[in-house]
Amino acid sequence: MRNFCIDRHGKGMTNCLFRDFSVRAVGLKELWKLEWHRNFDVNGSWTKDHIPQPIWPEWMQGFRDY
Repeated sequence: MRNFCIDRHGKGMTNCLFRDFSVRAVGLKELWKLEWHRNFDVNGSWTKDHIPQPIWPEWMQGFRDY
C-alpha cells in the first residue's frame, strides 16, 4: 500500500484509476475496502467493521473511516 496510500493534497484522498477506465477520488482508508484481487479481504483488520478497531498511524487517524 505504500505506493498508493499517499496524502498528496492534505485531504485524506488520492485519485484512483479503475479497470473500467473511470477515475475518482478514494479515501486513504477506503483503499483497504477495494477489491485489489478476488481473494483480498475487504472486511479485514483495517476496516471499521473489524473488532478490535484498527490502529492507524498518527498521520491517518483524523481521516474518514470506511
